[in-house]
Amino acid sequence: MSKFFRRIRQELLSENKFSKYLLYSIGEVVLVVIGILVALQIDNWNERQKEEKKEQAFLKEINLDFKSNKEQLDSIVEFNKISLHAGRRLEEILKKFDAQNPVVTETNKMYADSIGLYNRLAWRNKSFNPKNGTVEALLNSSSFDLITNDTLRRNLIAWKDVLGDYLEEEAFGMQFLFNEYGPWARANIEPENAMALFSVQHQNFLFKRIGDLNNNVIMVREEGLSQMMDEIIRLTESHD
Repeated sequence: MSKFFRRIRQELLSENKFSKYLLYSIGEVVLVVIGILVALQIDNWNERQKEEKKEQAFLKEINLDFKSNKEQLDSIVEFNKISLHAGRRLEEILKKFDAQNPVVTETNKMYADSIGLYNRLAWRNKSFNPKNGTVEALLNSSSFDLITNDTLRRNLIAWKDVLGDYLEEEAFGMQFLFNEYGPWARANIEPENAMALFSVQHQNFLFKRIGDLNNNVIMVREEGLSQMMDEIIRLTESHD
């Protein structure tokens, strides 16, 4: 092809047709520029295709992580609601006994057998351990630029703070459970010592535990944790 163009140029010059040669040269430059632009467009298209594949791979991982996280969170919320209900019932039942002399009477005997069950439910624990690796990797690298949906980008950026607020509240309850109530319970209730359950100390602990469980349940709603997870799942759903 280059030999063909070169021959044409030589013929035009030899025939002293400079104006035609000039027009021909301009046309040749235009063709070269067009060729370069087309090549760049193809390269850009290929690059975007690669980026879209990477984005889809990230979206799939995020979607799977958040579906797992949502299932786990829903389970924990139900778990805490049951423990909260048990704590409140235990608080009510203990008031039906004389704290100084908690004997079974005709009035309270129907509640006596349920004390142990409610006590175990109130003090059990289950913490939220979300899968967060993909989001962390994205936020800490240039790969985050691959995410093209602005709403999803905002949610992923906000997720860390929203999750942190919830986990902080959960940590307060766990610290109390393991650092304060746990040592006291091992020293006073184990082996079985029903009298300790009626003590002022235990009732104070129970009051604090009810507050912590209630805060954990409320935080999920007030912080919008569950709603944000639903939105991220929706925005990362594949439409293939």
